[in-house]
Amino acid sequence: MAEVRLQIPDALLEKYKEKTGADVRATKIAEDAMRVFDWAMDERSKGRLILSSDESGEKMTRLAMPILEKAAAGKSKT
Repeated sequence: MAEVRLQIPDALLEKYKEKTGADVRATKIAEDAMRVFDWAMDERSKGRLILSSDESGEKMTRLAMPILEKAAAGKSKT
């Protein structure tokens, strides 16, 4: 198993705590981030786009990351 060490600024942890009202731990942030990344990789490898929209579903923004585009390009290989 690979080990990852992160240094997350206290101010960022405090920002997340303010937004969630929860005690936010760096380990939990890393775990959740990996879950979201894994999901995004799976979706792009299926040729799907990762989008964010306002609540009405109108104004859309596409998440674009080089690694996700590589997953999309590799979808025909699976």
